[in-house]
Amino acid sequence: MKHLFSAIIFVFLILECKAQQFSKRNLLSDFDVFQSIYEKANAGLYKYHTKLEIDSVFSANRKQIKKQTSYREFYKLVWNVIDFTGSCHNDLTYPDSLKKELRQQELFFPIPLKFLNNKLYSTLTCETIPAGSEILSINGADAFEFATEVAKYTSTDGHNMSGKYAFLETGALFFHIYLAYGEQAAFTIRYKDSMGIQQTVLKSLDYKNARENYKKRFVPEYEKNKTADYSFHYIDSSQAALLTVNTFGMGGPKSEGHKNYAAFLDSVFTDLKTRNIQNLIVDIRENGGGNDPNDLLLYSYLTKRNFRENRSAFTLFNKVPLKKYYFEEEENEIRDLEKDLQEEHSVLRNRKYYQNEKANPVWTPKPNAYSGKIYLLVSPFVASAGSLFASLVKSDDESIVIGQETLGGYYGHTGHIPVTYKLPKTGLLLTFSIVDLEQDVQKLSDQKYGDGIKPDYPVEQSIEEYFQSVDTVLEFAKKMIRH
Repeated sequence: MKHLFSAIIFVFLILECKAQQFSKRNLLSDFDVFQSIYEKANAGLYKYHTKLEIDSVFSANRKQIKKQTSYREFYKLVWNVIDFTGSCHNDLTYPDSLKKELRQQELFFPIPLKFLNNKLYSTLTCETIPAGSEILSINGADAFEFATEVAKYTSTDGHNMSGKYAFLETGALFFHIYLAYGEQAAFTIRYKDSMGIQQTVLKSLDYKNARENYKKRFVPEYEKNKTADYSFHYIDSSQAALLTVNTFGMGGPKSEGHKNYAAFLDSVFTDLKTRNIQNLIVDIRENGGGNDPNDLLLYSYLTKRNFRENRSAFTLFNKVPLKKYYFEEEENEIRDLEKDLQEEHSVLRNRKYYQNEKANPVWTPKPNAYSGKIYLLVSPFVASAGSLFASLVKSDDESIVIGQETLGGYYGHTGHIPVTYKLPKTGLLLTFSIVDLEQDVQKLSDQKYGDGIKPDYPVEQSIEEYFQSVDTVLEFAKKMIRH
């Protein structure tokens, strides 16, 4: 009987969402649940804004809920608050059943895009639009206006914008355009190619065909080659070396992945020391994070100081609040989460549960730690454990950071432990991390609170370099080493 009741509710949810209409009462109820969850469980809620500012954003978006507010519009109102709080670990997703329904409809943008130097470009020849064409407007919206409206659905730390625009080139683009502009039967596109300014109309595609177009997009050779989790080789007649770490997701400290990675690093840095190599490029431009302690282990080979992962880290609870809305993806998830929190966050101070010393040990430099010049390559895709690592490296005086500002924060972030709650009426899934931490970095004049890791040398390629597969950032680093 219980399963029959759940099935009936499920069917009603699909029908109501397909009609894009919920009662105002149900939407207000879900918005209030969302606010309660964030206030009781999200330790980073007031990280970048005062309580008064956050309360005002909640209130302003709640007031916009009307009788005629659609499901998508409600999503946007909730997202406005989520986006304002500023954490790259925040997410809000449609239920799988509704995503499946949407993906079968022809409402998705047909062309993969890339955002470079504040302009939008096509990365696939699509009907009359050649790859590399500059997109000037879409359905009457100026390209930059369009990019900004769509980019807001990528979550970043603090006040970062570079990561939002960078994610326009990913597969997330298609659903984000739908969120921003709703159902579109076609897109009127003004663009500039070698023949001048042109205009055409392209029909919307279903999700499968939009994804097929995305898979066919132009990808530079240097990106195609970044398939391994990590790699190392000498460059420029062995006067310098390149260490690439595309992810820290090799597994935790007891995993085979971590053990293999640890052995790899020890071998690399032993060889660097033996050969007395004075220039090391560390490329983490694809590194969106991963598992502890892979980030800290790498840093212990690059620094001369003792350090910790965090200066401080806290949660708002060690007993899960609002359990009835918690979305358990695994059996006993709540029980295991509470057990871990009570072991690691056992220091209660000012109604916050701080990480204890055992969970945040002091690291020392490795005996074969590198002593030469470090050139760290970063991009807007660097986040979470990737940006934590980048912040530690930038904090050291000997390093040089090249590229573009990272999506993840310099001074800290809200991460470590993700949780998911389900809003009961709409079924929207609300995911965020619950540990707010301040990273073990020094204060720098070019790093404001809320920034990502900013490069010492900002470098962004041109669209011509992109299509010629010129790795502009890496070439810049090599040139610095030669001169």
